Amino acid sequence: MSDSDSEDITPSQPVNDNADLPALFWDSMPDNAEEHPDYIAMKALEEESTPEERAENFKQQGNNKLRVGLKSKNRLLLREAVEAYTKGLALKCSDTQLNLALHNNRAHVHSLLGNWRSALQDSQAALQLEPASIKAVFRGARAALKLGQWDVCGQLLQQGLALEPEAAELLQIQQELAASRKQHEDQQAAQAAAREAALAPSRKLAATIVLKGYRLTLPEVHVGSKQPYVDKQGALHWPVMLLYPETGQQDVIEDWHEEDLVAEHLDVMFGPDAPSIDWDTAGEYSRQRVQLYYLSNAGQPLKQDQLVDALHGKWPERDPQAGPKRYGSSSSHWVPVDESLSLRQVLLAPDHVIPGVPLFWVLARDTQYQARFLAEELRRF
Repeated sequence: MSDSDSEDITPSQPVNDNADLPALFWDSMPDNAEEHPDYIAMKALEEESTPEERAENFKQQGNNKLRVGLKSKNRLLLREAVEAYTKGLALKCSDTQLNLALHNNRAHVHSLLGNWRSALQDSQAALQLEPASIKAVFRGARAALKLGQWDVCGQLLQQGLALEPEAAELLQIQQELAASRKQHEDQQAAQAAAREAALAPSRKLAATIVLKGYRLTLPEVHVGSKQPYVDKQGALHWPVMLLYPETGQQDVIEDWHEEDLVAEHLDVMFGPDAPSIDWDTAGEYSRQRVQLYYLSNAGQPLKQDQLVDALHGKWPERDPQAGPKRYGSSSSHWVPVDESLSLRQVLLAPDHVIPGVPLFWVLARDTQYQARFLAEELRRF
């Protein structure tokens, strides 16, 4: 059951010195081959021969090319050997042993060329013809090992060792299989540990969010890499997005302590000491007139494992049926924010589902735009 797969086969071109050889031993077609007497005689014999005789001839051609290819380390001749065996198999002759040899030989050459999938397929075809073919078992097991098909390799080894329990080549593959599986298991364990370590902060944060009663759904907007965090006292800090639908402007409050009052932040942003707002040329967005709104029932709340993935940067795919709804008990509508409440109190309202991060729409009271927005904006849902 010896094999020559370890031969160092390097690409090269054969010397075209076939003219002085009988046609049966040509390793490549010489010029004007059709005029050579041996070639003409061979073609005549081929036309008169049976499929079995022609298949045997292709097998011999393949064997010759394999022998010369190994000696000269010529991969081109090995590929020509594969072609010869393939032509023999294409004849579908009735000689089972001949077909077995063609499959086994082609599997051997495919192994030499590193065509492991083809080598496995030929070995399996050979075993269909002869389950006791130890060569087919050996070559198939090695090809399966190279392909990482460990279950197939193990099944072939079991089959082969039942035939030859002391077969050194099979025992060697068995050791390599055990080592490959152990290496793969170690790699998987290391990768799982690394994934778990990477997810640990997100798991801890998600657990805190859920424990505090907050509910999150898919985001409407993004605030870059900003995420909520828990301070040393266990308080949650949120990045908060403010949208101004009238002008398309937006503000991000990067760190809003959950116990901070809404009014406190509005005082800083819109109070008398705040910078002027360039786009508010009419002066409508004053401290006295600013009103925040949130969209109730903004989406289906995420489960905790989904929240872990989301906080790790992998949000679930959006389900069109899980977004805001216009009708029903869980319909969405604009809810004015009571600025005397803390952020935590606003976010924990029974109808408040946080769309990724706390999101508030900012309107100026007693304006035509406010009336139009509240009446028409929900038509998109």
